[in-house]
Parts: sequence; C-alpha cells; structure tokens
Amino acid sequence: MYFNRTLIKNSIKHFFVVFILLLLSIKVYSNETSTLPKLTIKPNQCVSLHQGQQCVVTVDISWQVSLVGEYCLYSSLQKNKLDCWAMKKSGNFTKELVIEEDVTFTLKSMGDGVENGEVIASAVLELAWVHKKSRLSHSAWRVF
Repeated sequence: MYFNRTLIKNSIKHFFVVFILLLLSIKVYSNETSTLPKLTIKPNQCVSLHQGQQCVVTVDISWQVSLVGEYCLYSSLQKNKLDCWAMKKSGNFTKELVIEEDVTFTLKSMGDGVENGEVIASAVLELAWVHKKSRLSHSAWRVF
C-alpha cells in the first residue's frame, strides 16, 4: 500500500515537471518567432594580418521577415542594390568581398504598403586585424 502511494506521488511529480518543461519550451519558441525581422551575416568578422590591409571574405547573408513582400539588400560599399526578392519572407545572398573597413548591410522594403526604401533590418561585417600598425618604422631602431 505504501509502495503504491509513493509510486502515484512520484508519477504526479514527474507529470508536473514534464508539463512545466513543455510550457517553458512553448514560451521559448514564441519568443524566437517574435524576433523578426532578422538579418544574419556569416562570418560577422573579417580578420586581416596587419592593420590597414585589405581583407578578403566570402560573406553569407540570410534574412527573414514576418510579412511577404518585396525586399532589397544594400551594402555600405556601393549605392546599387546587391539583390532583390519579390513576394518572399526570407532570402539568402552570398558574395566574396574585399574590404578595408566595416561594412553595413541593410534590408529595405520596396512594397507599396510601407514607405519605399524603409530599412527593415541591418547588420555589420566588422574588420579586425591581428597586428596593429606600429607607430615607429623599423628603420628608426637602427643605430648605423
């Protein structure tokens, strides 16, 4: 009899733990979908060996929004569009870049329902370097 009561109590405890975990997972999932619009850059950093050197990187950009529409991707490197998508909620773009400074990518809406060219999302590709430029040249260290 005691064994049956303990088994029932443990079963109820396990049921409530599973129920709470299920509720938490639903809450986490609903928070993930509410973070739209989203613009993601991979990699998000380009690393050159020395400060001031150009950096070559193949960037993979993906975006996602909550409403179907017309969207265009822009870069701070050029005034023209990189690519556009019609009647889409998501898209991908891949390009090899040679950069000398941070690059900002923006996703703009081109639909009739909103202001033409409204920025929906943006992300930055950062330029980093391993060695900072030294202020003194090596010739300044020579005695003779």
